[in-house]
Amino acid sequence: MAEVYTGTKFRTIFTRRENPSDERLGELVDWCHRWGRRGVVGDTIGNLSFRTEQGFIINRTAGDLATITPVEFVEVIRVDFTMRELTVAGAYEPSSESLMHAALYAARPSVNAVFHGHSAALLAAAERLGLPVTQRERPYGTAALADEILDVLSAHSVVIIRNHGFVAMGATMKAADAAAQRILGRL
Repeated sequence: MAEVYTGTKFRTIFTRRENPSDERLGELVDWCHRWGRRGVVGDTIGNLSFRTEQGFIINRTAGDLATITPVEFVEVIRVDFTMRELTVAGAYEPSSESLMHAALYAARPSVNAVFHGHSAALLAAAERLGLPVTQRERPYGTAALADEILDVLSAHSVVIIRNHGFVAMGATMKAADAAAQRILGRL
């Protein structure tokens, strides 16, 4: 059973309340809208990000991806896993799954986009499709969840998060989406 959302599980330190500025932000907004329309993010709550020189840009926590606007994105510029602190630039708190995104970027230097969605059908079919699945269910938004994903990540571009959802990654946003669509297309 999926955990009930209660907000972020880390402390957010704002360096400035200005929206991130990156030429790729419009592309990320487009991907969010597509995923929202496709129903790939369950109730339109999910999180998509891309790597920047300082860290990564991700949608705000509890944002509706189907209608999200550019001002609802945050740049995470520093992550302290031990203290559970994120230093950010933006007007909102970053997605509650920002620790997971940070861990994936740290583990995979070739990954420049991480897309996280929810699909009950995919969770049910994961074993039949031979997809890597995390061993244990962990609370969302925690370093423990990120560790579970890293344990099964290997060279995979899509990982199933037990009783939660999936994460797809790629060298570009288009590649992260394509990885997810390849798997979802097998349902």
